[in-house]
Amino acid sequence: MRSAALVLALSAGFTAVAHGQGFDFTGRAAYFAESYTFDDGLAYKTVSEYTWPVGLNASFGSRVDLALSTGYVIVRLESAVPEQLPDQRLSGILDTEARLSYNVIPGRLVIFGTGVIPTGIQTVSAEQLSILGAIASDLIGFTATTLGTGGTVGGGFAGAMPVGKFALGVSGTYTNPMSYVPVVGDSKALIPGAELRVRAGLEGPLGRRTYLRTALIWAGRQQDVVGDSTQNGVGNRIIGYLSVNHAMGPGTMTLFVFDVFRGDPTLEAGLVGATILPRGNLLAIGGRYDWRLGLETTVAPRVEFRVSTAAPFEGDTKLLLAGQSVRYGLDIRRQFGRSLIGALQADGLGGFIMQAGERVGMNGYRVSAHAEWRP
Repeated sequence: MRSAALVLALSAGFTAVAHGQGFDFTGRAAYFAESYTFDDGLAYKTVSEYTWPVGLNASFGSRVDLALSTGYVIVRLESAVPEQLPDQRLSGILDTEARLSYNVIPGRLVIFGTGVIPTGIQTVSAEQLSILGAIASDLIGFTATTLGTGGTVGGGFAGAMPVGKFALGVSGTYTNPMSYVPVVGDSKALIPGAELRVRAGLEGPLGRRTYLRTALIWAGRQQDVVGDSTQNGVGNRIIGYLSVNHAMGPGTMTLFVFDVFRGDPTLEAGLVGATILPRGNLLAIGGRYDWRLGLETTVAPRVEFRVSTAAPFEGDTKLLLAGQSVRYGLDIRRQFGRSLIGALQADGLGGFIMQAGERVGMNGYRVSAHAEWRP
């Protein structure tokens, strides 16, 4: 719990600075509870996750910004074959993430340094690798998809410039992960590959009531090193995103689509199981309607459809169906006075994943509560 205590102490310190010197400060906290049940065909039948993320942002004048975030998580896995895999439970602090930014040209160019402090769960037993595989599912999208790493250091830049009535944004980041031992009783250390990520985006009005956002991201990652051998990891990815907002009646309709293509990795199981992914593609399409009820409350029904495809063998170019899911839900957001914003969310999820050529049905829920405070 030392990480959470540190964040809360820093929060109190920055609040004092904000009051004393006029710097801006925002604190955030949330609670997520989610549980998903699977039909026969998998090694587990229920996976539940409970997450308490906390974070703070502080702005020192118009030039320097600091962001910190961490959290606490509990994951429970109920086995479908207890004679082969006993029920599993993992809990602990998540990694602590930090980002320090400097506005070289306010509103136009930012440079930043990033770091992940390895306060999370780095090492698990061989049996608990099943938990890592379960929460990494891109069809479900768990709140916490990883529980801990060896930490990272990195940095980058983000810039924006006007292009007619639109704004063009370009950014680049580089992250270098540190080594750690992921499995109890195994002396082999894992060094995840360094990653270079480049993003370009364009946004602006299409008309008086319509707004467009689009982005294209390329993420190139080096191979992982396990012990003395080099292995393929998550591979290179290309990510595309498009959303359109349109004012309709008392609210705003948003339609979006994003696609994540993964290339080159192997299907061979490794020490960390869930981070070794096949060549594949994830496509998501969704929408939401933000309905304003007065000046302080917004209600937003939403829906998202996901379909995942993957290559069954290394070297295959054909992608086969890996699963589908539909997530539907409702958000309620309310402003309480000048300093506090609260939100409640409730989701349902249904769909299936492919296992040995057969469809395995799944269904579940997520509920959450959020608070944001700015003194």
